[in-house]
Amino acid sequence: MKKKIILFIGPIAPPYGGISIHIERLSILLEEDFHSDYIDESKNIKQEYFNIRSLNLFTYLKKILASDVLYIHSGNSLLRAFHVAVGSLMGRKTILTLHAYPFNKLKAVKLLEETIYGRATRIILVNENLHEKIQLPRSKCLVRNAFLPPVMKTEPELPETVNSWLVKSRLDGKFVFCANAWQLEIFNNEDLYGADLCIEAVKKLIDRQLKVAMVFNVASLDKFKDVYDNYQATIVKLGLDDSFLLINEKMSFVKLIEKSDIVLRPTNTDGDALTIREALFLGKPVIASDVVNRPEGTLLFQNRNVEDLADKIADTINQYDKPGMKHKYENGEGYHSFYKQLLDGVINHHHS
Repeated sequence: MKKKIILFIGPIAPPYGGISIHIERLSILLEEDFHSDYIDESKNIKQEYFNIRSLNLFTYLKKILASDVLYIHSGNSLLRAFHVAVGSLMGRKTILTLHAYPFNKLKAVKLLEETIYGRATRIILVNENLHEKIQLPRSKCLVRNAFLPPVMKTEPELPETVNSWLVKSRLDGKFVFCANAWQLEIFNNEDLYGADLCIEAVKKLIDRQLKVAMVFNVASLDKFKDVYDNYQATIVKLGLDDSFLLINEKMSFVKLIEKSDIVLRPTNTDGDALTIREALFLGKPVIASDVVNRPEGTLLFQNRNVEDLADKIADTINQYDKPGMKHKYENGEGYHSFYKQLLDGVINHHHS
């Protein structure tokens, strides 16, 4: 039997963000069952994918006609509505995933979007409170967070500098933890991602005679390079050169999670952090700030309280090998059957 074609529409990696990672993992998860095609909305034009910015309407319509299901992940609400409308007009089944929806929409715009989005065959909302922001037919909606298991075999190996630093830390008998930031931005006059807290916590733990090492990766230095440089100077001043690696590398954070003992998420505001779900999936203890509801299994510390963070890390180290400290490595089976059933249901759905 010929495989049905799913047309994924949205940003295709690189660059890697929450939505592009979701699309990439979803297409790998379903590759045995369906054939995937793509319409890329990323600003980063790639030869191998048709990009919406080419404004080539002929190719766009050809792709839609050739597919069985349009799977829409657009971040841009105008494009989202356009794809649903075109799919609907051309008699195609559509799944719309709403990854976010802003509160402050003009009433007329919101009404128009609700009407068009409501034409989709199925609508996935990544959290419950999207129901409050936008009125959509409940019978078509289901709530499902966007996390999908990392495909470890496709993840690139860590850069040699990071790898050798980890190996040396292990040989020195140190507990390794990691954290990351998109950039070192300031929110409410504080470091949003808590890099400053991590540096202070590592210093406190070493003062308590604990053997620890930390890797903190910052994805982008386009802004806040001065903050990064200041932190590097602080690390040297506190004598933490061998214990705290602050880096700016394009690398697989999930690979770093795999090679660490504990994962930290000390942000002073947050959404549904992919980092936390990946760490729990890989069976790593995660210590996160108590600023939002966190997934079950996350250990919480009081936001911006460095003493509490250091205490929680020390407790975790002391109990590290006790049963229940680390989650079992989940397998990806439940994810596969959910999306396979969803797509089969949409393909066999008859418009009433």
